[in-house]
Amino acid sequence: MKNQQLKEQSLLYLLSQNNFIVPEIQREYVWGNNSDVLNRFLDSIIDKIGETCDDCGNPKMQSKINVGFLYTYKPSYISYSYERFLDENLIDGQQRFTTLFLLLFYTSLKENRIEDFTDAIRYDELKEMAFDYKVRNLTHIFLLDLISNVSTLEQLNQVLDSKTTWLLNDFNKDVTVLSMLNALRLIDSKFQTRKEKYFSFLLNNIKFYHFKTEATNQGEELYITMNARGEALSKNEENKAALMFDEISLFEFGAKWEEWQDFFWKNRDKTNPKSNADVGFNEFLRWIQIIEMTLIDKETDANEDEKISDESFAKKIITLIQGEHIQLDKQYFSIDKIEKYFKAVKYIFEDYYNDVNFQEKYENVNFDLIRKQWLCPAEKTISQIDAFRFLPVLYYVLKQDADNKRIEPQKLFRLIKYLNNLRKDRTITKTINKQVINAINLVDILLNQDSDIANVIKIEDKGISKTLLTFEERCKFSIYLNSKNREDVESAFWLAEDHKILNGKIGPILQISYYDSKSCENFEYSKNFSEYSSNEFNINHFKELLSNFFKLTQEDQNHLSDNIWASMLLTPYYSLKYYNENHSTVSCLTPDDFELLRNKLFLCKLFEISKYDSANSYFQNIFELLISNYSSLENLSEEIDYKHQIYFYYRCLKPENKWDFGKGKNFGVYLKPKKHTSFFNTNVRFQHYRLKWQGAEYNYFDDNKKHLNKFYQPLFN
Repeated sequence: MKNQQLKEQSLLYLLSQNNFIVPEIQREYVWGNNSDVLNRFLDSIIDKIGETCDDCGNPKMQSKINVGFLYTYKPSYISYSYERFLDENLIDGQQRFTTLFLLLFYTSLKENRIEDFTDAIRYDELKEMAFDYKVRNLTHIFLLDLISNVSTLEQLNQVLDSKTTWLLNDFNKDVTVLSMLNALRLIDSKFQTRKEKYFSFLLNNIKFYHFKTEATNQGEELYITMNARGEALSKNEENKAALMFDEISLFEFGAKWEEWQDFFWKNRDKTNPKSNADVGFNEFLRWIQIIEMTLIDKETDANEDEKISDESFAKKIITLIQGEHIQLDKQYFSIDKIEKYFKAVKYIFEDYYNDVNFQEKYENVNFDLIRKQWLCPAEKTISQIDAFRFLPVLYYVLKQDADNKRIEPQKLFRLIKYLNNLRKDRTITKTINKQVINAINLVDILLNQDSDIANVIKIEDKGISKTLLTFEERCKFSIYLNSKNREDVESAFWLAEDHKILNGKIGPILQISYYDSKSCENFEYSKNFSEYSSNEFNINHFKELLSNFFKLTQEDQNHLSDNIWASMLLTPYYSLKYYNENHSTVSCLTPDDFELLRNKLFLCKLFEISKYDSANSYFQNIFELLISNYSSLENLSEEIDYKHQIYFYYRCLKPENKWDFGKGKNFGVYLKPKKHTSFFNTNVRFQHYRLKWQGAEYNYFDDNKKHLNKFYQPLFN
């Protein structure tokens, strides 16, 4: 090891002692084309720097920030006797080092420290400097031209907007140059309005562990090893070394490892020529550690989702779930344990897919909820939402197999569907990392008693998270367990859950199904579902109203349609309110779909529409009934109800694409508008607004009376 040196060194020291060269064999600089990675890196630096002085803008904290390893080796042409600054070929660390170089350049412009920057990189008239792509001619020319031609932020912005003469067209052919420009754009968007001064801190306090391999052949061998799979470092090899177990032979362990890795090789992203087994296998190991850490955590409160101490064990699990800092720990692994998890993964992605007998019991159900892409995630780790959907399922299969119990595909799918539906819940998504822990624990508690997820309502006092066992889920489980044909009920409920407007919450349809067309006038949505007994549930009535809901929402399956919202103007959902002597408002109870879905004035429409064959014919009938109250165009102009006036405007403007509820579903009313002659004798004007009316010209709709004359005159001929 005498030819290898490892030292922690600042950017200033590194640039003062070495000429760093990105060799031709190195891959392109790509972080500028990956905003997620670049944002995370920059945000982590900003967060670690912390607070700055209000007066001078300099960081209050002056401790170091280590950004990892920098591997280099000396080219064979180096002469130690005559050179003051020695060339070093970068093996690994190029993405981070290039990004920091660009960030240092940007902050020097912003803080008028460009001369300090050029001194630090030893830029001279011979156009040489301490960091270069000089074996890549276009990139080399670009960097030198950038530094020689740009000394202010204004000049940099001209470059980023392609408004400078020295920017060669050939640069558009260079992947690294384009990525650098993108990186500078992102850096500018993130730092341009910040008042902090970061240049000195970056130069002196950002540090690498610099690993030098003095001998050229050692360096090239290390370079080839580290880049063979198209990644900066083979994380797989790090993991293999970290998890080597004393109690087993290297041969046995190595053979198993190759078997596991072969599975992930077969399931790699075949559309990406650089894809390999490492991404999927490393992710598999992370899954194991998340589950194992969760199972030994006995301190975390299932019902405390937000107040989690940074020093707690749960915080370590959450950090691993977030996927930004992954450190595998040998204590959570054994050869047998990995093999059992591997067997569970194979079952889910191979055997489970092949067992489709139970699916024949259902109608209109999407069974494709397990994504094979999770075996080779594009972002190296699956999202936290997907971890919530999948890790409890993985543990379910693992534990059933470990307990020598038969895995029933139908029961497994019921768990999969339950988790897939819960992921849409706003409360779940706000604390998703904690809910991964809660969901794994739920499965653990459940399987100690039963394998049917619906039976979780019988053991909710055993430590089940209330966030996961919502009132609605509890009600649905109770109905499942008491139904004579569970698959029939599940088919209907799951179909409803998949409707984008309901977004997983079928409570409105479920509750109104306990009413009829007359009693619905007395409906009031119950958050705790306490009034609804599973014994009184009628699946046929539910399916009828669900069909009517699909009919009512057929015009827009993502949101409640404009026709629905316009029709609410004719109900008490909208009311006229006094604002001041010159203004009034026509406002709704609440302007979002979620609340309207739960209001009886909307839900009663599910009964009304039953005698119509489409939403269009239903809304047309509403209009025709209203317009029949007027004998002539003149009679219509005498209408004094502002809600009706707005509705009549909507009916004539909507077909001409002149209506936009996006500006707001509430309306301000100008009682005494200047220079305006309305179609209606009341002569008022209306403006859209969302939550609070502040008045804005662009929120008027086109209330020129010629539109109403043109639209309504033929109706009275």
